[in-house]
Amino acid sequence: MAKESGAFKLLAGLLIGAAAGAAAGLLMAPQSGEETRKQLKKEADRLKKDLEKYSNDFSDKAKKAKKDLEDRLAEVKSKLQSTAQDVKLEAKKAKDEFEENVGV
Repeated sequence: MAKESGAFKLLAGLLIGAAAGAAAGLLMAPQSGEETRKQLKKEADRLKKDLEKYSNDFSDKAKKAKKDLEDRLAEVKSKLQSTAQDVKLEAKKAKDEFEENVGV
């Protein structure tokens, strides 16, 4: 999860940097104020869509990682329970054999 968090921060930084660069370029461009505002709105809308997409992707990956972890934990729990039952059975067999050999 920490790895994905770092990747998410990097991606967010890149998107913010790209947006800032695009905004600076638009503000420096020789065009009318109305045209500049339209382009800024268009870029802001595009950035919003990109952020929503990456946020959804990150959320989906986090949900999948959680489910994978839960599945793995359930599998490990089942194996541990099975092993515990096997150990109990073997201990009982050893105890019974000992008592039989000692004559208890």
